[in-house]
Amino acid sequence: MTISGIVLFALGGIITLNNICLSFVRYPIHRARGGDRETYRWVSGIPLFGSLLLWISIGLLPSPALKWTAGILSIFDTGGIHWFAGTMLWMSLFGNRIRGGIDDR
Repeated sequence: MTISGIVLFALGGIITLNNICLSFVRYPIHRARGGDRETYRWVSGIPLFGSLLLWISIGLLPSPALKWTAGILSIFDTGGIHWFAGTMLWMSLFGNRIRGGIDDR
């Protein structure tokens, strides 16, 4: 069980770090290299799997430090179901005001 927990932790961590890089790091690097928004090619990460693998690994990891690391790392996975749910909630509460529409509340 310990080996499978570590393998799931490693795979989930790699996918999560890839999603973080694609969401937060790649565009600023493109801008710093002189690129503009029109020439930037947006790419999607791998949804759901990174945080899911990390959540499963929490129950299989031997060390509390690794369990906490997996849990904290999964929070930052922008491809996770929790980010989707949070985004949908945010847009349902504040999306109309952000887009400049009429708020009928």
